[in-house]
Amino acid sequence: MPNKKNSKKATNAYADKGQVSNINNHPSTANKYFIGERKLILLLAIVSLIVYANTFKNDYVLDDYTVIVKNTIVTKGITAIPEILSTPYHYGFSHLQNDLYRPLSLVTYAIEYQAFGLVPSEGHLINIFLFAGCVIVLFIFLDNIFEKKKTAFAFIASLLFAVHPIHTEVVANIKSRDELLCFFLCFLSMNLFIQYMSSDKMKFLFTGAFCFFLSLLAKETSATFILLIPFIFFFYRNENKKRNIYITSISFIVFLFYLAIRFSVLKTYHSNNLANTDFLDNILVQSPSFASHIATCILVLGYYIKLLFIPYPLLCDYSYNSIPFAQFHDIKVIISLSIYVFLIFYGIKRLIRNNKDPLAFGVIFFLVTISLFSNIAFIIGALMAERFVFFASVGFCLVLALLIERLLEKFSIPNDQLLKSKTTWVFLIPLVLILGKMTISRNEDWLSSYTLYSADIKKSPLNCRLYQYLGNVLAVHISTEEQNAEQKKHIITEGITNLQKALAIYPDFAQAQVDIGYAFFMVGQLDSADVHNKKALALDPNNIIALDNLAGVYFMRNNYEDAIVNRQHKVD
Repeated sequence: MPNKKNSKKATNAYADKGQVSNINNHPSTANKYFIGERKLILLLAIVSLIVYANTFKNDYVLDDYTVIVKNTIVTKGITAIPEILSTPYHYGFSHLQNDLYRPLSLVTYAIEYQAFGLVPSEGHLINIFLFAGCVIVLFIFLDNIFEKKKTAFAFIASLLFAVHPIHTEVVANIKSRDELLCFFLCFLSMNLFIQYMSSDKMKFLFTGAFCFFLSLLAKETSATFILLIPFIFFFYRNENKKRNIYITSISFIVFLFYLAIRFSVLKTYHSNNLANTDFLDNILVQSPSFASHIATCILVLGYYIKLLFIPYPLLCDYSYNSIPFAQFHDIKVIISLSIYVFLIFYGIKRLIRNNKDPLAFGVIFFLVTISLFSNIAFIIGALMAERFVFFASVGFCLVLALLIERLLEKFSIPNDQLLKSKTTWVFLIPLVLILGKMTISRNEDWLSSYTLYSADIKKSPLNCRLYQYLGNVLAVHISTEEQNAEQKKHIITEGITNLQKALAIYPDFAQAQVDIGYAFFMVGQLDSADVHNKKALALDPNNIIALDNLAGVYFMRNNYEDAIVNRQHKVD
């Protein structure tokens, strides 16, 4: 009788020489798996397209205006691509002292503008298909990382990722194409690196490195893969140590090259002041104490896990005061901290026990990718956002897929027969329908700025920015399209009411002061317009909109001298 231990050693040695040792690479079985994978890929694409099809009719919302509609660089079309590559992210709209470098999505917007003009349906269509591409490259990656031994698990995880409602912000908001491009190119690069690992063909190594570079140009999120790449290739696809080193080394070189370009561009335009983050964007810039800062970060990390399990309520904005400052004695903070401590030790323990453990992979992947948005090591541009969990949700879907797989195996269904079993689909279809319905329903909120802010204020009645957004949309935008004078005044008054609520929550909200001042001006209440524009200027003396609005007030009062002075200040 052959010695199993020696046989296993021989097999491993065979694999170390670059030879293929598992049954999935046998020609007959490889063909069988390839056909099956094509059908699964097609199904994932169809599901992805269906759940986001209703975003096609949606308008521009939120940051779509700053990066597309009102971006003076993007709206030059393809001739602006060199300028896009050499300027900060928001430079075509405003000069920020704390800006970003994400040229790739802006390049796609410029090409899109050149081809179609300002047509939101085209932008949404691109996002829909790009998301389907993200789901497909994710499935291929998961199938390959476990050497095609867990195809059912890879499919279930990808299917959950496709229908999870927490991704609605990324797909329904055209601006979030930066996240989609980053995800697609990052996982494409991982698939190419795996191809290199299997074939030793340098073209896969270099094309993988190039895709990784492009993913960084799309958004900084893929920077976390500097840690995940050695984790992937030294634990899960470790057939050849020399190739592992090449993959890790070239990825690190690409990352340093990207950082050098980013630093150079932001420094040139004086946009690399990380300390200049607005309180309304991230309340942590004014934390009452270090302990409260860390406790609030831990609380937010707990909210992400909660939304992954129960994706409600979903918000387009988590500004002040949706999430108040927390303390370590708060029960929610204690629960969140306990969960994360458990995940850290549990993931490491399972990895030590089995360095190819899929559950350890899911847990560690989640922890590494969410860490970038924790606000613990450094403060980022927002306290919380659903788009921040786009990558990390992969880890969650992996863990949930494994739990589903183990549940199904209790019905005595062999692993390689899971996707052929009616029991599997009886379990999966209702889950997919529930999550898919929630996603489709949430997409409808993103129809327009008015529908989005109106829906989200009901779920977060203490968020001052949502009231400001809604007040601005009503008083400044919707009212201008109304021809009936009485109805127009009613719309502006409704806008004023929402702006007053924003200021009741946060009186030092400069933009809300500007908006309400303009709204009062439109209904002829010049005294109120005067008061609020002066309050805005007290908060921000260089606010050119407030200066312009105040000049209009002086002009209506026949105070031409002060009107001219304010106009001159604006020009200066």
